[in-house]
Amino acid sequence: MRIPESIEKAIETGNEAELKDICRGLHPADAAAAFTSLDEDQQELFAKFLDNEALSLITSFLPAPESADLVAGLEEQDRSVILESLPDDVVADLIQETDLDHQQEYEELLSGEKKDAVETLLSYPEDSAGGRMTTAFAKVREGMTVKETIETLEETKEDAEILARIYVTDDHNRILGKVRLRDLTFNKWSTPINEIMDNEQISISAEADQEEALKLMVKYDMLALPVVDSDSRLLGIITFDDALEIQEEESTEDLEKAAAIAGERDEEGYLKSPVLSHFKRRAVWVFLLAIVAILSGLVILNYEQLLENVFILAVYMPMIVATGGNTGAQSATMVIRAMSLGEFSPSEFFRVVWKELKIGLALGALLGVLIAVGSWLLINAFLSEESLKTITGNYSLNKLVMTVGIALTIQVAASTFIGAALPMMAKAFKLDPAVVASPAITTIVDVLGLLIYFGIASAILGI
Repeated sequence: MRIPESIEKAIETGNEAELKDICRGLHPADAAAAFTSLDEDQQELFAKFLDNEALSLITSFLPAPESADLVAGLEEQDRSVILESLPDDVVADLIQETDLDHQQEYEELLSGEKKDAVETLLSYPEDSAGGRMTTAFAKVREGMTVKETIETLEETKEDAEILARIYVTDDHNRILGKVRLRDLTFNKWSTPINEIMDNEQISISAEADQEEALKLMVKYDMLALPVVDSDSRLLGIITFDDALEIQEEESTEDLEKAAAIAGERDEEGYLKSPVLSHFKRRAVWVFLLAIVAILSGLVILNYEQLLENVFILAVYMPMIVATGGNTGAQSATMVIRAMSLGEFSPSEFFRVVWKELKIGLALGALLGVLIAVGSWLLINAFLSEESLKTITGNYSLNKLVMTVGIALTIQVAASTFIGAALPMMAKAFKLDPAVVASPAITTIVDVLGLLIYFGIASAILGI
């Protein structure tokens, strides 16, 4: 029997002991996943059957909206116990998901120290380094010995979220370096901390964007990243598990923007998010892109006479347009990714677009020659002279395939140029490059491709 089914059966039969046994044998993350798969009534019974210790473990692995719903359904006494036992950053996320009345109520249930820590986190934007840090970390003073450090850690070991990194600070709470548990283990008790600590002082401002914190942690392969205020005083740390969450959020955000999906993502997940929420996030961009796409129709309408005279030109329209959209999207994806990894900045605009233009010209020339030669061979092989005249309108087949080849070459080159230029221009103007990615670029190069195609056809064929 699958775990969710066994949990459902225990809830339906009212078997509290069985539910407790099942959850006791599960990792809290698996129990949290099972909880999210239940309906609202089942979740209410689930919370009612379990004790506060089990609920605290499970709640810390739930998405913030669902943890807020779980806590809201508890009695005040149980609610206080759960909130006090959760990590301060989890409590802050939970409180942010509740209305203003409940926010104040929840804060009043916290102890003074916990309340101060949570209020500090809530004072920073949710997507900033300060909003993602935890204040539950280990630190010691520079003048301590190994023995004094271990004694200090003994007092704070239950509160610290991570003990693999212990930060050494001066009297003004500024970072001087860090020590590791193994440094303490393999040194004499009388050894001064400043003799065995490293001098790494890499940190990030609490006001910085969470993505910048992620980049630092990846660049320096950090288990935890210190977060400091404007005076370089240590406020908290961002741990590796928080970094993984940030990476997931940023990747999802970029993916959605590239697909023209706007607005904030619902943390409940796809299935539990209301249809209206999905509709609102997609509708505006879809409408705007549809309006822009009308331009393609107007271009075709303007060259109606050309298509009537040379019907075979219509056969290559979808290929010209689609190839431009594909190569433009490829170029944009490569440039956006490279910028996000810090491989270059908008100041290197001309170097990047020149490189993409050369790539586009090479791709376009290859495709142009292959399509032109292939079309010439196939048409001559499979069409009679009479059929050929019908679809070409008595125009030279050589000129027709040359039109297609040249148009395809220019379209691919122009598309790769635009795919590289637009994201970099967006970045230069402090906009998100992902916003101008795939759908927007595809729509632009569709219109451009038709203009290039019909313009070259008119010039070569003299129509």
